[in-house]
Amino acid sequence: MGQITLHIEGMTCEHCVNRVAEALNSIDGVSAKVNLHKKNATVSFDRPVEEETLCSAVEKAGYRVLSVSDIK
Repeated sequence: MGQITLHIEGMTCEHCVNRVAEALNSIDGVSAKVNLHKKNATVSFDRPVEEETLCSAVEKAGYRVLSVSDIK
């Protein structure tokens, strides 16, 4: 249904990547691939998901979403 990129601040290691991925993937209908080098997460979803829901999950995991980009 859709795909966006979250640009994330605070990730420094693979443990961080795993925490962010776990937080995002716990949202129903969401599949996330997190990239430490690019400091982002590519998020795919098969049903409507509020951007705020995704950002909140990342922030609860201890990181900050700097920006959100649509993938074209």
